[in-house]
Amino acid sequence: MKGGDTKTQKQKRVTRNDVAKLAGVSPAVVSYVMNSSKYVSEEKTLAVKRAIEELGYRPNMQARGLKTNRSMQIAFVCDNLRNDWLEDAESRFFEKGYYVSHCYSRDDDNFMPMLVERQFDGVFMMSNRFSTAQLNYIANAGIPVVLFKTRNYGKLASNIVTVAPDYYGGMIKSVNYLAMRGHKNIAMIPPVRYRIKGLEDDGFRVSAYIEALKQNGLSFREELICTETKSMDAILSSVFNMLVNSRMDEKPTAFITGNDYEAVHIMQYIKKMGLKVPQDVAVVGVDNTYLSEVVSPTLTSLDFSKERFSEKLVSTMMSLLEGEIPEDEYIKVSIVMRESA
Repeated sequence: MKGGDTKTQKQKRVTRNDVAKLAGVSPAVVSYVMNSSKYVSEEKTLAVKRAIEELGYRPNMQARGLKTNRSMQIAFVCDNLRNDWLEDAESRFFEKGYYVSHCYSRDDDNFMPMLVERQFDGVFMMSNRFSTAQLNYIANAGIPVVLFKTRNYGKLASNIVTVAPDYYGGMIKSVNYLAMRGHKNIAMIPPVRYRIKGLEDDGFRVSAYIEALKQNGLSFREELICTETKSMDAILSSVFNMLVNSRMDEKPTAFITGNDYEAVHIMQYIKKMGLKVPQDVAVVGVDNTYLSEVVSPTLTSLDFSKERFSEKLVSTMMSLLEGEIPEDEYIKVSIVMRESA
């Protein structure tokens, strides 16, 4: 081919000025349309959108970041990456021009510094693995944090705001429901990798579990709380010990789990042991995901409005990015009764 053949030449990057020229407007108007930051007449808006489509314009996010001092990226830090219901929140961020990166939580000392160095505009922390000091490290670097709070912390920085389901109230509802069904030996299984600092001062799932047992006149027994949560195998080993190494009158007849994924694994494990769900052992999940309806028997699970959660997560993060400090929010939970309990 000839050296001047356009197919061999690097395509010129389309700029905002190119869009403005084709649309017959100023470059500022193009920015207003793309960011929805100021009112632009319908006629000019349509002209800009047609020009963008015709030219295949894609904004230079790095250049925009230099001007706005924003990376337009949000980090979701999770203990597991199986929370499919986070898709709604991610879509809402995307509609506002933000790209979401999912990060698996780590114990490595370099994790927090690397998270800060990546210059995310905000962090959604869906992990209870990190200390108050570690969370404040992120916040003190000027990065707002929306916290999926599931345990007690010390004094958190002002730009750390909670948006989470009311798991404390959910645990009480679960115990009350199982007690009403006649269960006296109710075991509590936290999520995988959930850290329990102390049984009496955990602040959420464990303390709510203990409180609900007392409300129903049931005895609290430490051996019915799983404290080995580093992996699913460790949790299943605890389930085995509870069911095999206890006296007949002390064996758990019900398990309240940390989430539906965990509940399904426990149900399958119980079946392998030759026991039946719910005839021998009842199981309650959390989050009411799609798994609760596809497993057999179908899974009783705690539910909360995923739409409300996503809406509140995004609006809280946007407020923090604008320098505002919104109130903490705990989303109301309810029990969806199915066959497993």
